[in-house]
Amino acid sequence: MRELLELQTGQVAFISGLMSGFSLSIAAHVLRYGLRSRVAQVVFLLFLLSSLLFLIALYTDVRLSIELAGLDTMPQSLLDKVSMVRSLGTACATIALFMFVLATGLLGWMSSSIVGIFSSLIAIATFSALWFVWENVNAISSAVSRLP
Repeated sequence: MRELLELQTGQVAFISGLMSGFSLSIAAHVLRYGLRSRVAQVVFLLFLLSSLLFLIALYTDVRLSIELAGLDTMPQSLLDKVSMVRSLGTACATIALFMFVLATGLLGWMSSSIVGIFSSLIAIATFSALWFVWENVNAISSAVSRLP
């Protein structure tokens, strides 16, 4: 169980750090080029917020790894607290990922209407796939929590 928790925490931390950097880099490019359209402002804010939410997820998982290092067993009360904190970090990462996809879909509109339509369609398909996965993983999680 311990090894699985460490593996999951490390994976979420890595992906969150990577995605935070991507989000902030894109936000900086939008800001650097001084695009002042309403779409550019929304894209900038979505990527910035996405980056910050990924940082919360990163901090949560890294801090938990540090605090729990060396523990072989944990009482149920501690496991419940760890689960609650990890849920917050995972929720931040999930919201950030949805915002990243939304902002990516809007990027095309900064180029032209045709590119905007295609980027929006791709983003909608990606968003739908993510939503499907999210719903099914939640269903699996609920089923697992009811197991004896």
